[in-house]
Amino acid sequence: MGDTAGTPRTRALAAALRGALADSGLTARQAGRLLDKSHSTISQWQTGKRVPVPDDVSALLAVLGVTGRRRKQILDLAHHASEPNWLASGISEHLSGVLECERTAVEIVDWCPLILSGLVQTYGYASAIIGDNDVLSRSEVESRVRLRLDRRSQLTQRDGHPVDHSVLVGECALHQRIGGATVLVEQLRQLLDLGDQPGTTIQVVPDGDAWHPGLMGPFVLYNFAESPSIVAIEHHRSSVFLYEDDDVLEYKRASAAIRRAAISPQDSSEFILDAIRKMEDRE
Repeated sequence: MGDTAGTPRTRALAAALRGALADSGLTARQAGRLLDKSHSTISQWQTGKRVPVPDDVSALLAVLGVTGRRRKQILDLAHHASEPNWLASGISEHLSGVLECERTAVEIVDWCPLILSGLVQTYGYASAIIGDNDVLSRSEVESRVRLRLDRRSQLTQRDGHPVDHSVLVGECALHQRIGGATVLVEQLRQLLDLGDQPGTTIQVVPDGDAWHPGLMGPFVLYNFAESPSIVAIEHHRSSVFLYEDDDVLEYKRASAAIRRAAISPQDSSEFILDAIRKMEDRE
């Protein structure tokens, strides 16, 4: 197993501490003075290069004025930081883990057997998914949709090279009319456009008779430059982040098998265009 500083929880902890510091209005240097810690120590906590012990996290949160549920969630991350695999049981916990992985990954492999990845969704497609919730207000739906769309721009607007993003799409996802035919056609056209952009590869896995490990369900593989890979598996109301070497290796093998079952990017473009034509002919 790799260094504790690279686990899913420690990545989420670093992101949570960055957010708390930004919301407080204090600089890392000011917070360090109040805690009798060096500026570099606070900075390393925020970047995840160094993992603070729970007592230090508690003291920092007190200085930053973080209370209530947010304080409890961050302390929970700190207390369990060394645990490799992570079941994130709430949307905020899952999202914090995903955002941190997306922020630092050099390669992302998305396997999307039934619906398209959040990183490639259009406004209409994302709205149809997120808006299918009686609990959320219209403004909450809008906020979550915008956040999902912003995640894509974060991948392409980094300094230097964009993230190497491979999107492996099951044929079923091309025909699932989420939001209706018009929304799906718009979504598929965007998928074609993304496939022409640097760093993004779109490949379709046609339905067939042969078994491959992707039939067991969707997953996302995050590869990093200087720390071990992480796998994220999203469920309806929870997510699992896997970090153990044996688990990650199996998903790397699975992604390789899915690639072998996929058609080329060029053939995939034709396949998607054909799906669009058939849908438009039926309307």
